[in-house]
Amino acid sequence: MVRNILPDPAPLLASPSASEMSASFAISAGALEEAITERDKSVVIDAGGVLGLAKQLKTDVKHGLSDAELAGAALEARQNAFGRNEFEYPPPKSFLQLCAAAFNDLTIQILCVAALISLGIGAGVRSHREEYGYLEGIAIVVVVCFVVFLQAGIDYSKELKFRQLNSVKDNYAVKVVRGGVARAVTAGEVLVGDLVELVAGDKVPADGIFVEGSKFKANEAAMTGEPIDIGKDAEKDPFLLSGTSISEGSGRFLVTCVGSRSQWGVILKTLIVEPSSTPLQDRLDVLVVTVGNFGIGAAVLTFLASMIRWIANGADGKGWDGLKVLEFMINSVTIVVVAIPEGLPLAITLGLAFAMRKMMMDQNLVRRLEACETMGSATQLNADKTGTLTQNRMTVTDGWFGGAQYDAMPPRDASDAFAAMLAESCCVNSDANLAKDSEKGVVDHIGSKTECALLQLVEDLRAAGAGGMAASDGFAYVGIREAHEVAQRYHFTSARKRMSTAIANPGGNGTRLHCKGASEIVVKMCSKMMKTDGSVVDFKQADLAAANEAITAMASTGLRTLCVAYVDLNASPSALPEEPPEDNLTLLGIVGIKDPIRPETAEAVRLLRGAGVVVRMVTGDNVLTAQAIAKEAGILVEGDGGLVLEGPAFRKMSQKEKESVATKIRVLARSSPADKLTLCNLQKSLGEVVSVTGDGTNDAPALKDADVGFALGIAGTEIAKEACDIVILDDNIQSMAKAVLWGRNVFQSIRKFLQFQLVVNVVAVSLNFISACAGIEELPLAAVPLLWVNMIMDSLGALALATEPPSPKLMDRKPFGRSAPLVNKEMWRNIIVMSAYQLVVCLVLLFAGEDLLNLHGTGDHHYVVLRLNSVIFNSFVMMQVFSEINARKMSELNVFENIHKSPVFVSIIVLTVATQVAFIEGVGRSVVGPAIGFMNLTGTEWLVSIIIGAIALPVGLAARLMPLRWFPGKTDEQADKEAQDAARAAQDAAATAAEEEALSDGDVRVSISDARRRWKKAKTFVNAYTALTAPMTVQLAMSRKGSRGSRLVVDEGDGETDDFGLGISSGIKPKSL
Repeated sequence: MVRNILPDPAPLLASPSASEMSASFAISAGALEEAITERDKSVVIDAGGVLGLAKQLKTDVKHGLSDAELAGAALEARQNAFGRNEFEYPPPKSFLQLCAAAFNDLTIQILCVAALISLGIGAGVRSHREEYGYLEGIAIVVVVCFVVFLQAGIDYSKELKFRQLNSVKDNYAVKVVRGGVARAVTAGEVLVGDLVELVAGDKVPADGIFVEGSKFKANEAAMTGEPIDIGKDAEKDPFLLSGTSISEGSGRFLVTCVGSRSQWGVILKTLIVEPSSTPLQDRLDVLVVTVGNFGIGAAVLTFLASMIRWIANGADGKGWDGLKVLEFMINSVTIVVVAIPEGLPLAITLGLAFAMRKMMMDQNLVRRLEACETMGSATQLNADKTGTLTQNRMTVTDGWFGGAQYDAMPPRDASDAFAAMLAESCCVNSDANLAKDSEKGVVDHIGSKTECALLQLVEDLRAAGAGGMAASDGFAYVGIREAHEVAQRYHFTSARKRMSTAIANPGGNGTRLHCKGASEIVVKMCSKMMKTDGSVVDFKQADLAAANEAITAMASTGLRTLCVAYVDLNASPSALPEEPPEDNLTLLGIVGIKDPIRPETAEAVRLLRGAGVVVRMVTGDNVLTAQAIAKEAGILVEGDGGLVLEGPAFRKMSQKEKESVATKIRVLARSSPADKLTLCNLQKSLGEVVSVTGDGTNDAPALKDADVGFALGIAGTEIAKEACDIVILDDNIQSMAKAVLWGRNVFQSIRKFLQFQLVVNVVAVSLNFISACAGIEELPLAAVPLLWVNMIMDSLGALALATEPPSPKLMDRKPFGRSAPLVNKEMWRNIIVMSAYQLVVCLVLLFAGEDLLNLHGTGDHHYVVLRLNSVIFNSFVMMQVFSEINARKMSELNVFENIHKSPVFVSIIVLTVATQVAFIEGVGRSVVGPAIGFMNLTGTEWLVSIIIGAIALPVGLAARLMPLRWFPGKTDEQADKEAQDAARAAQDAAATAAEEEALSDGDVRVSISDARRRWKKAKTFVNAYTALTAPMTVQLAMSRKGSRGSRLVVDEGDGETDDFGLGISSGIKPKSL
């Protein structure tokens, strides 16, 4: 909340401590916070009611805080004891802090080490320094800095955008009573002990206790998620919560908790935690380590092979040149540097940044960059009903008028007479109001949500031209109320279950009494019925039966029904009795009211279900309403095995029962915020990638714990937006489907780049390794040309593949999930075949290129080798250009499909070729080119290079036609199945562990199923020996423990067979007696 702007008290020579000041009050801030949190009325009762509580807080329920309590030491003591009405949001990280965070990436750290080594050798060794060997290290440093600054810049800008969106708008005026006088202060100035006055539409600035009021109701949707108005009184529910709003009536309350101790602040404090790693980050860490190990292994083998040759040559009398050993080490380090995918961090950053920018255009503000990719892996979506799937505004959707059922509002055949009477009844017999919110472009409902729905029906009648209501910029109900002054109002009570309002009869003398209430009660009080043509007929028993049938039908679909009627009386308004004369009513109709789903909800759910994302509704509403809305939204579909559960039943389940239904639930009704959080964590523990949507404060814990949390930008509370990863700016639920599409596109783009990058690395490392082992002193791919490929060409490749627009086909496949390998079987097939082709081409050129290209006699040996290496280098680059085109498709045959829709990709391919031409012809003609390992080429050599590169296209096509069973790795489906099996095994292991914990001391367990599993793992002699000696161990344990009265528990398991044909293994759990 905003900072307190009260003037600071004069400084004291010796200020008392906070504990001393807190002791000056008869009740502590902690006790008040606990009372509000637990809704514990006993604290108020023990204090002597609200009067006694006010006395303990040194205030008065009539006059509020005195002037003496608002100045000097008394004010400081109050603020120190109970806090200020503000919350310190964590400050956004500075640009330098974000840079430091970017350096935590494992790939960046490995690149930094490689840069230091390269700079040390390139600048420290004279021969390398003269050949510009240090350029390699400088280039790595430049790329690292670029990636770090780009990542930090993106994070910094999106955080600024979020802060602008989520700026705390709590500097609103609040009416408080101080010293017996009503004053307007800002929300940040509210103190514990203040007496606050609220009317319908006001926001509650702090937690407190009800003092007095009339028809005082609060809408606690921001905290509970449900748009049900809660009546506040001293007996049933005296607690008012910060962040909620007053929906009806007026009243006063005593402030008891402010700032971080209020319910708003308590929830906000739980959100300040560092986010956990994403599935992509976990996969990348494994990949980088694996690739690094591959490079280190190749480097060690290269060094060993070179050393063996050096020793053999020395033994043959060819000399012992110590500098050669240094050359061997430098070549080995070069191989390690080449093996590290330097372009990978850039590719990921560019891919995520591009997706984030596109998602922003789709009204998705991404707060965590990684959330772009994580959403593509989402397998579960737990959606809040109110405000997320529905519009959070009660609406008349059905009706029974004149004996006929209407499924669309307003009734199309309503005459002016009928529409005018219905509008009069809805407007006059109501305390609610409507207000236009120009900033959000919506109509706000103020007061009873049910009455607001009827007022909105009147607006729809006017829009349809019914009722003869004059068109105006204002609301129709305002004019109707002005034309019909209320003479007497009989308010709704729980006993009567109806409300009536008397006005002077517009048609002459007498009184007209409008009545509305519970349908099953009011309809029985009717003796006549107005038809939609305006005629009035008798209301017969058959009509009553039809009306009751309509009530039952609407209620069965989750609608709340309300009966509207009127009666004309001969008595004057002043002569009406205290009890309303509600007999012989004329029925106007029965309306069905509900919180309708958003227009885009059903389509969004269909897209998500088609994409393999399980969508479920988690709501506090009753099961009948929740089930009806779930069916309408397409969440609950017959035949899919989905479960409908209620929160109390879910909470009573055992842990194992909860795990068994966690992914089968489609509707969880009457649930608490804790249920949503429990469900989210259960699904994560089962290996699912979980996303959660919500708009209320009650959704915040689950939004924070989920892999991806979505909050609504307009209807969402500040706390919900603070907790989420992605903010839907336009509150359009369909934006989530777009987020899934872009998330999958990011993951697919990273895979495409990895396929492209790994081919480069495998070929480069293998070529230099074979060359070094063959005794070739001048490696075909020198350090700087290799760096050119790794840094420049791969960076352009990353940009090209990252900016490819998503294919709608991505929504037809299953989610990648948490278990999908970063490099799957399809990728291994393409990598192996393409690497084999490129390596064979490079080796043929290396060992036979001098003859094939007719380079004999063109110069000395060094010149010939330099020209040959230049051809190899240029051919290598051209093969990567066409390999990049191949990488567009991993399984599809046509790699040129929709390439015309990727102008950025085509432009980058052209730019890559142009850059390579400039590099070869420009640098190659200078003195720098030969120094770093290449020279310019002839026209024939260029043609050869381009043809060699172009052949990569049919080679890639042949690769995609090859059966997957020939290649290593796992498909996404295989990885998903293994993950599910592992999750089930983990659940079984947990259950077994729980059973073992239940054993008494000294008990012995022999688990046959465990034995069989152990035999499957007995791959080594030691494991086999352990397994073979296990039965003897069991017998020994039995003989020793048997005499001490211990019991033997035998678990026969699941009847699995084992690899050795034996079925006994010990699972002894020794415990002391």
